[in-house]
Amino acid sequence: MIRLQINPAFAELLRSSNLHSYSQIMHTSCGDIVEENSLRDVRRLDLDGIKFYLKRTRSEKLSSALESYCRFRLAHSRPFKEMMQFKLLAQLDFDVAEVVAAGEELRFAVPVRGFIITREIPGQDLAQVYRAADITGRNNILSQFGCLMGRLHSSGFFGSTRLKDIISAGSPQASMKLILIDRETRNPYPKRATSEKLIARLLLNIHRQARQGEVFTISEWESFADSYCRSLTENLSIDAKQLSTAILEKLDQPGKAYLSE
Repeated sequence: MIRLQINPAFAELLRSSNLHSYSQIMHTSCGDIVEENSLRDVRRLDLDGIKFYLKRTRSEKLSSALESYCRFRLAHSRPFKEMMQFKLLAQLDFDVAEVVAAGEELRFAVPVRGFIITREIPGQDLAQVYRAADITGRNNILSQFGCLMGRLHSSGFFGSTRLKDIISAGSPQASMKLILIDRETRNPYPKRATSEKLIARLLLNIHRQARQGEVFTISEWESFADSYCRSLTENLSIDAKQLSTAILEKLDQPGKAYLSE
């Protein structure tokens, strides 16, 4: 069984590029390879002067399908779930990558592989902007990052989000437009959470972020915590000072460089 969704705005472009069927997209070798391994590949495509990213999985976990069916939901491939979350976030007025097409292949109701095509967004990822910014700019970046994370969590989306998963438009010294470009997730649907669960999930993501090399100063984390708490809905009230303390305690580990000077 094949599931295929194509954005009508790009249907003619895909057709003229011989990329208008699931088989054509899954078997194309056009574009430049960005990433390739045994599990997936990512290609950068140039279609009539417009840049896109094609992400394809070569296998899917059976356990993921079983988890979905245990929740009485349809099972989907990782790219298809990413497309679903992009759509849900767009409906909530988050700025996200524009989905051009997504598809997946199922055997006996179990996803075995899939793809997603998104349009390239001009600009730099937020990690690059952070590295080039001065002290004031970096604090502002963490403040706006905190605001975005607070909005995501208030809306029930708790997937790990790193600076490099965000494209920035504008100056770090002012209000930037932050666009989410990578939303791979096990569960694309929003979840309910208490303030306690919110903090636990946030600390888990922050620790994972630090282990992957995104480390910030104490002042920057304080800016993050302040904006994060102010952006939460009223039913999820968290004290910014307590959150900042919890973050720093989580990251202040002997022998680990999880805080920068």
